[in-house]
This record gives sequence, structure tokens and C-alpha cells, in this order.
Amino acid sequence: MKTIEIDASRCGNPKEFARLLHEAIQAIPGHGSSIEAFVDSMVFGTMSQLSPPYTIVVTGDLKPPVRAFAADLSNAIGQARLERRTRRGDDVEVILKVG
Repeated sequence: MKTIEIDASRCGNPKEFARLLHEAIQAIPGHGSSIEAFVDSMVFGTMSQLSPPYTIVVTGDLKPPVRAFAADLSNAIGQARLERRTRRGDDVEVILKVG
């Protein structure tokens, strides 16, 4: 499994963090910055070029809004993977860890 580290210590807000995450998943033009947009790309395979399996590890001293966004995204990815297993019978190994 591929591991990608993102140092988000310089991100002052979730929008700046989203830019780093766009780069990490190789988002195509038009990709959104919401949690839903990232879940669609990372779990359901739309709008990004990075193929699973992979783990993204978020490092650095995170500002509270960035930490909250990353934690919410991590939880949403886990829920989407469960939904995919339930509905489609398969899984996609994508993990976002907040360090």
C-alpha cells in the first residue's frame, strides 16, 4: 500500500489543507474542496488520478479548524467504505490518518 505524507502545519484553514490534498490525490480540474467531494474521489473513484490502495498521513502541528476538517474527512471515508462494502460487496483501501 502506498503511503503519502502531507505536512499540513502551514495550513491556516481547511481550504489551504484541501489544496494540499488535491495535489496528493492528483485531483483533476473542477474537483471540489468539500468532504463529500473528497469522499467521491477517494472512495468511489471520481475526479482524481491516484488509484487505491493508499494511506494519506497528515502530519504537523495542525490548527484546530484544519484538524477538525481532516478528522471529519477521515470519519467520512470510513463510513463511505462501509457503505460501499454493504451496497457493492467490495472495498477500496483508502485511509486518511491524522497524526
